[in-house]
Amino acid sequence: MMVGVVIAFLFGLTYGSFLNVVILRFDDWQSIAKDRSHCPNCKTQLSWWDLIPLISFAYLGGKCRYCKKPISWQYPIVELITAILIASGYYLLFITQNLALWQSVVGLVALVVAIGAMMAILVHDLTEMMVPDLMSNLLLGSALVFALAVHYNPLGLLYSAMVGFLPIMLLVIPSRGKWMGEGDIKIAGALAILSGWPNAVAFMILTFLLGGLFGTIALTTKRVKMKTAVPFGPFLVIAAIIIMFWGDQITAWYLGTIGYGYY
Repeated sequence: MMVGVVIAFLFGLTYGSFLNVVILRFDDWQSIAKDRSHCPNCKTQLSWWDLIPLISFAYLGGKCRYCKKPISWQYPIVELITAILIASGYYLLFITQNLALWQSVVGLVALVVAIGAMMAILVHDLTEMMVPDLMSNLLLGSALVFALAVHYNPLGLLYSAMVGFLPIMLLVIPSRGKWMGEGDIKIAGALAILSGWPNAVAFMILTFLLGGLFGTIALTTKRVKMKTAVPFGPFLVIAAIIIMFWGDQITAWYLGTIGYGYY
């Protein structure tokens, strides 16, 4: 089964490389299918040996072979994180959990789509303070499929959705989008569904803790001011990733500390 983890990791590297192309050319979908990869600085068409995930970046020293301009660290980071997430997802669904084969297969396919959407949302929100509707819709759809196949708990799905949607709606609607963007409602709901019940509660708590911690540090170090807009999507995605792999332990610990015992 560990061979499957290695294959999933290698697939994740390739998938991450593709995600970089999608992120870079999101506003021009036709170019993704028609145009070959090229250096964004000198526009030179790249050969296949310039596009090997992680390896090409390391071999070239993080610089374009042709114009010697620096290559963005976004490329290897997205490739590596995507590979780790997909390999870890395979390990969880096929090795550690007692699921039927169809649940593992459907769950992994849905998770691959969700991870792709999460990475695109993370980068877009960080760089452009904007989340494409297509990515949030893909995330919501894949989260629903994952929840129904893996968690197999329609009532829990409903609870998770409410935990994700309602807190963000209560921030967005009264402020008319000034405190938080409308896109965050859909993302929070989707990631809560992906986390499952009752881990969705831990997901939302962790999201606000991460956001609060970042805000405190940023204000203390004067990196931001009180009225500076800060993207919330990255905190949602990071919290979801943490809950995806350690949610059961975090939820069990939390319930134990408040006297409810383990769920």
